[in-house]
Order: sequence, then C-alpha cells, then structure tokens
Amino acid sequence: MALCTVLAAQPACLGKKDRIKHAFGRFAGPYVIYVSKKDFLLEVYDRNVRAVAGYRIAYGSNPDMKPKLCEGDNRTPEGLYRVNEILSMDVDKKSPSYKVLKGMNKKYFRASEGHSKFNRPGVDLGDNAYGPRFFGLTYPNSEDRKRYRKALRNGSIQTERDRATGIGYGIAIHGNNDENSVGHLSSNGCIRMYNRDVVELDQYVRIGTPVIIAAD
Repeated sequence: MALCTVLAAQPACLGKKDRIKHAFGRFAGPYVIYVSKKDFLLEVYDRNVRAVAGYRIAYGSNPDMKPKLCEGDNRTPEGLYRVNEILSMDVDKKSPSYKVLKGMNKKYFRASEGHSKFNRPGVDLGDNAYGPRFFGLTYPNSEDRKRYRKALRNGSIQTERDRATGIGYGIAIHGNNDENSVGHLSSNGCIRMYNRDVVELDQYVRIGTPVIIAAD
C-alpha cells in the first residue's frame, strides 16, 4: 500500500475523484470546489463527482508555485479548506455582508507598496480589488500550521527584529479589478476570478463548502 501524507485530514496520495469524495464525507451540501493550480482552473463537482462548472483563475505570484508557508510569500496554499465567510455586493446595502465588502473594496492598493496591475509595474492596482464576491477560506488549517512550525525549526522563515514572519491569513476566492491577471501567477495568495464568474459561483457556495486546492 502506498504511503500517504495528509493534507488537512485528506490523504494526498488519493486521486482527484477520491479526494472529492473524501471532501464530501463530512459535508451534507451538494457541491465541492476543486482548484487546480497547474491548470489555473476552479471546478465545481456535485455529489456524483460530476463537474457542473469550471472557471479560469489566477493565484499567488510566486513563480515557485509551492504551497503557502508564511505571510508575504505570495504563494497560494494547498490542502482541504472550507468556506467560512461569504461577502457580496449584490445583497441588501444594510446587510453586514455588503457593508464589509464595500469597505474592503474602498482600499486603494499602490504599486509602491507592491500592488500593481498585472504586467504593468508602477501602475497602481487601485480600489475594488475584491470585486463583487469574497469567499473566505479556513487558512491556515492544521497541516499549514505543522508546515509552518517545521519551517520555524529549520530556520526557513524570515525574521525581522528577532520576530518571525507570521503564517498569514485572509486567503479567499474573490473577484478582481484587473481581468488581465486571470490565468496567471498574479495575486498575493488569494484565488482571483473574473467578476462574472465569481458571481455565478455564488450559487454553488454556502458556509462550510469544501474547497480542495491542489498542485495538479
């Protein structure tokens, strides 16, 4: 029997279909999301492990394409996560969901701080960077924390003023204000989608929806 490593309670040696079935194991909902970093593709699968939708994505700009290790490494994590927050610009304007995302979209991202348009160095990314939807994920999970602690012991985490860089937070699937970035390594670690696609994805997502992020 092949030896397996475990990614957030999901054996990494499982094939794609088995990983999706495994993700459904403790989830009663109708859909699981599977993200392939290699293919720059987000797919939605039903309980029969049938793909019902697929969308192009962008993710972390670090060219090594490895799993996220710490804050600021511009990598996208790999493993099994769950949606723990849903924010929308298309709900009641008095709702917390709308107010929070509107506030997030007001933030102006400057090129001088490392946030520029894709392939346009020096051009500010600007505001509305999260688009019309934001699906927060449960990063870091237990395996992310184990990987981070191991890196700390090995001295692989950068330190500043004798303090190690943190593990990071805030990984999500969301829209964007730079559609040329989709299909490329271009984010700080989140999964970006075309705005029309992330709105369509909304129908498949609920709190607790499993999201598998895989290298393949």
